[in-house]
Amino acid sequence: MKLNHLILLIFSLLLVSCSLDSAEDPLEVFREIAYNSLSSTEKSTIVGDWKKAEVSAWVDGNYLVIFQTTDSATRGPIRVVVDPDTGRVVEKLPR
Repeated sequence: MKLNHLILLIFSLLLVSCSLDSAEDPLEVFREIAYNSLSSTEKSTIVGDWKKAEVSAWVDGNYLVIFQTTDSATRGPIRVVVDPDTGRVVEKLPR
């Protein structure tokens, strides 16, 4: 009987640890927040998969999400600053 409890306990711990490892990647969350802040016109100019946009550390603990667009060569990419604490867009940088 004690062996069954031990096996059940080990199995339960394994399930919990597996579910903790599958938490959503914060960079994906930042990309989605930034993408959702774009207008439909801006979204239509994005080149490639927006879910693979570059994300890098920015000032004050914020993150910068960079979307390459069809007019990146002339105007530059769309750059959105996201605050990870509030989950909100801080600003869109000038192009």
